[in-house]
Amino acid sequence: MQDQPLIFFHLKLVAKVALTAGVAAMLCLLVAASFLAGPSGSSYESIIRNSSITRAQMGPVMLLAGLVLVSLVGVVTWMIALYSSFRVAGPLYRFAQNVKLAMASDTAGLVNLRAGDSLKEQERHIKDAVSGLRAHHAMLDRLSWQASSALERGDADAYADAVASLKALDEKARI
Repeated sequence: MQDQPLIFFHLKLVAKVALTAGVAAMLCLLVAASFLAGPSGSSYESIIRNSSITRAQMGPVMLLAGLVLVSLVGVVTWMIALYSSFRVAGPLYRFAQNVKLAMASDTAGLVNLRAGDSLKEQERHIKDAVSGLRAHHAMLDRLSWQASSALERGDADAYADAVASLKALDEKARI
């Protein structure tokens, strides 16, 4: 699984489910056919009697077989969706927690993903973005402090330098 993208794992899983559903359908058909066939007779009368019994039972047996197949495929599909969603929903929840932590504090640590979770690359991007944003805010604070202290001291050159640095930082942050 490590050499291939995660989508191939899910496609293989879906292919296995489809193959299993096909095998189950074939088994249900064989069981239904053996149930409907009944004992074989050598006389014309027993063949006609078995045929009429088979026709009468065909609908309920096929309905039951269909319900079993639909239930089986539905449960297996639900299990795959549940497994896949936990590998994606968990990281999305953690990403939301990281954004909340980043908004609440500049020093709060970020929540890491679990070992088997998907979206590891996106986690790295979010952590890089949060650390870049924290560094940007720290630089804004430092330059704002420099500008305000230069203004208090009456140092016009230092104030102009700090404002120019703030403008350059602002331009850097524009998208």
